[in-house]
Amino acid sequence: MISKKFKTPIYGIEFEVVIFDNEKEFDEKFKDFDFKVNPKDFTGCVFSKDQKLYMTLSAEEDGYPTPGLIAHESLHLMNEIFINISHFKSDRNNDEPDAYLLSWIVNRIHELINSKENNKNKK
Repeated sequence: MISKKFKTPIYGIEFEVVIFDNEKEFDEKFKDFDFKVNPKDFTGCVFSKDQKLYMTLSAEEDGYPTPGLIAHESLHLMNEIFINISHFKSDRNNDEPDAYLLSWIVNRIHELINSKENNKNKK
């Protein structure tokens, strides 16, 4: 498992990305959480607890998380961030703020995955 906390530029919202390799790691990380629907039952999920945002991605299967899953969950996270800064409203005619934040999130996740791969290759 690998996890990292990030703070968005401009908006200042913090979130944590957790990439887990198996259910045991997930259970250990979130042992104090009481989920109505358990995020570990999905390959990816975005949720909040005590005003903290989390994104979880499963790496249990080879090739996961896929680029599509990362994009999918990043969009959910982007929307949660915008909900948290309620003064912001998405604009279909000017989606540059959406595109900027979405690409920033996706880049951070890929950097985290690359660091995980690099650490694994060093062992």
